[in-house]
Amino acid sequence: MKIQIINEVDFNQIDASRQLIATEYSRQFAIIDLGENLGVYGISWNSDLIKPMVKLSPDGQTIWVGVEQKVAAICRETGKILLTLPLTSYLVQMLTLEKVTAVITEEDFLLFNRRGSIRSNKTLPDTAIGMSLVEGNLVIKLLSGECLIINPETGSFQKALAKKQAATLLFDPVPNAGG
Repeated sequence: MKIQIINEVDFNQIDASRQLIATEYSRQFAIIDLGENLGVYGISWNSDLIKPMVKLSPDGQTIWVGVEQKVAAICRETGKILLTLPLTSYLVQMLTLEKVTAVITEEDFLLFNRRGSIRSNKTLPDTAIGMSLVEGNLVIKLLSGECLIINPETGSFQKALAKKQAATLLFDPVPNAGG
């Protein structure tokens, strides 16, 4: 599962059904090579500064791809596209857990089941800057310094921690690092 940068001409030669993420006026193009059996899928996006995220589910069955304001999932066994979803704000991070995949954008928290159906979708009270799994719960760090604790099974908010409380958590602030 490798991402390889390509040019627009090569991207346009990829069958539309294999253009996993395609945006208007794209300036960046890449393929995700899923090996000999499944072949390649194309993705395109606008920004020179943003890199695509690719995560494999722990069971190895689903490949999650996200860039800018889109997220998608592919079945690794069949190559079937399980999900392509436009987002209302920019993708910040994806974490693949045993039973779910958690996605945060700048403004939203989304929780997906293994095969791509949405389990939970919630608006965040402030801009998200990162997410970690701490003691079995998802912890979303907000720009304000506060953290939200979320149950990964239900997607329900457990509690919010103020800056002082949030500072005591073990938190990896590096976006795109989880899962």
